[in-house]
Amino acid sequence: MPAAQPKTRRHFPGLDPAVLQHPYDRAALNALQKIPGLDIIIRKFIELFPERVAYIQNVAQTVRVTETQCSQLYVQLREACAILDMPEPELYVAHNPLPNAWTSGHNHPYIVVTSGLLDLMDDDEITAVIGHELGHIKSGHVLYRTMALCITLLLTIIGDMTLGIGRLIGRSLEATLLEWYRMSEFTGDRAALLVTQNPQVMLTLMMKFAGGTLFQRNQMDAKEFLKQADLYEMVDANMLDRIYKMLLVMPVNHPLTIVRAREIMNWSESREYRDILDGRYVHVKSSGNSGSNAKRNGAANTNENRTSTSSTPESDLIRCPHCGREQRNRRFCSL
Repeated sequence: MPAAQPKTRRHFPGLDPAVLQHPYDRAALNALQKIPGLDIIIRKFIELFPERVAYIQNVAQTVRVTETQCSQLYVQLREACAILDMPEPELYVAHNPLPNAWTSGHNHPYIVVTSGLLDLMDDDEITAVIGHELGHIKSGHVLYRTMALCITLLLTIIGDMTLGIGRLIGRSLEATLLEWYRMSEFTGDRAALLVTQNPQVMLTLMMKFAGGTLFQRNQMDAKEFLKQADLYEMVDANMLDRIYKMLLVMPVNHPLTIVRAREIMNWSESREYRDILDGRYVHVKSSGNSGSNAKRNGAANTNENRTSTSSTPESDLIRCPHCGREQRNRRFCSL
């Protein structure tokens, strides 16, 4: 069983977003970016769904986390951002009994966690959730992920404008985009593990997402939950079982929870993960590109912006990962 969480978590200065990227995420992203007309869809999405409207609505209906309001959450956010070497996005709490969290705003990213999540999870698990959402921001996932949640409505609008032709053409895009959305969750989970540096926390987090309740959470057994992952992998004896598994995944926008648990536990035991903890990872060069300056459309930085030296990097220069402007603090610049 994984070792106990260290008292002081390691930080990863100059961490290149590509270090976080799960191979499934990378393959699905490559497939998505090969779809003809993707740039047209992106432009239409930005035109029809202005992020400023969603941001104002969020400010009006949730509680913003600051140094003096929900201060413990702010401490967790600040630490997670320092570990991943990225600016602090805004963090909000929404009143919702369902345990959930999401990130929005492709130009001005912010994170929302629900009251249900805060009630169910302990502090380490909440930190993991924050780390997961930060992973999406650092990896430049936010635009594509927001599109994925709106893609059906977007294609309906485009279809009406093109006498249905756009809707037919868009079916392939919709399926590919949702597949990438699912795969990007594995990248977010890796960021969460790098923040908590405790695989056991990731396991109990997944277990609670799968079936945790306020009354039963102290009676749940992480070892037993992990056995379910083994059982799920065994249920693959014939073609019909494999078809059932495929049908389970197709309508949802997240990977199956038990699969996420197994994937992150496997990575926690890998040499790749140990190397990162030891400081042997790809760094972003200090030539104006921050480690969080991933492309907005889901892609990590290209090779020319990286260096694989494990020496302590980079000056203390901080830049917004989206507009590139120099920042005076560790926050994103405002719109």
